[in-house]
Amino acid sequence: MTELPVRHIYRWDLDKTYLATDFETIRDLIRTALQKAEEKHTLPGADALLKELTRDQEESRILLTFISGSPTMMRDVLEEKFALDGIHPDAFILKPTLKNLLKGRFKAIKGQVGYKLEALLRIRAESPDAPETLFGDDSEQDAFIYSLYADIVRGSIEIEDLRNILVEAEVYASPISRILELAQKVELSQNIRRIFIHLERDSAPGRFRVFGPNLVPISNYFQAAVILVSDHILPIEGLFRVAQHMIDYHNYDVAKLANSFQDLIRRRHLSVRAIDRIEDYKAEFSSAFNQAFIDTFIQRVRALAPRKDEALNTEHRTPDYLEILKFDRGLKEAISPKKKSRFFS
Repeated sequence: MTELPVRHIYRWDLDKTYLATDFETIRDLIRTALQKAEEKHTLPGADALLKELTRDQEESRILLTFISGSPTMMRDVLEEKFALDGIHPDAFILKPTLKNLLKGRFKAIKGQVGYKLEALLRIRAESPDAPETLFGDDSEQDAFIYSLYADIVRGSIEIEDLRNILVEAEVYASPISRILELAQKVELSQNIRRIFIHLERDSAPGRFRVFGPNLVPISNYFQAAVILVSDHILPIEGLFRVAQHMIDYHNYDVAKLANSFQDLIRRRHLSVRAIDRIEDYKAEFSSAFNQAFIDTFIQRVRALAPRKDEALNTEHRTPDYLEILKFDRGLKEAISPKKKSRFFS
């Protein structure tokens, strides 16, 4: 049997991106580690969006990868949670926390740059060259890691510059060597299309502008679905199925969803004309969706949308990753030790 070509690759983080995980204190960590699969909660809309993105098509398939900072000993319970949600990853990578502990690599236990960047580059080497979308959150270093990964794949980062970035990020020597080797062998591509960062900590979206327009901070997964519709990855009916799920199971309503849509327009991730596409196809939804809901949604977005449709910012410039690391380190030193930076922790 001939294997179907891959139409898209999705890379997801797990804690605070897919799962509503709390690990701010040691007590939180212990409670999380002891939770059963049925006690773990999926973030509103995350499973609904994933099911839409992974719907079977006759002529192509998707690849779904989870790369998590959770320790390897949690694999069984996490895989059981995926099964309960009806999610079937092609690959599921967990952090070798015990191995790092036994080797005395204490910075690696908390640090994510070396671990996640190596995992991304390694699994990319085993994947076809297909459009790629990444999902992370603002509780760790996902924006930095994903953006750096995308620029490595684009060929925008020189190897010596990458070495300096990894040293500044306090990555251990052995993973630095492996990352540099993988980076030199990576097949260059412009196919990393979009990065979504779930604002778990309610970080100001403007803090992420340094990473360019392809990175979109989101407050909820309806916003991710809207952007993916605008990218022609998700069909509009998929958007409304995600919306319906969030209304039915997570206390969302038309006003909150319309506000989320308008927020993307205000931040110039979306054109005002995006609502026209929904209105153009409105008749097709009448049999599957509540027509009054769609009409109210469109009216609400139009009422909130700015009168002037400003041009979207689409130009990508490679960030100064060294300066980002240095700035964050300075910020950490300037604030109370009990407080945490909004970028990295």
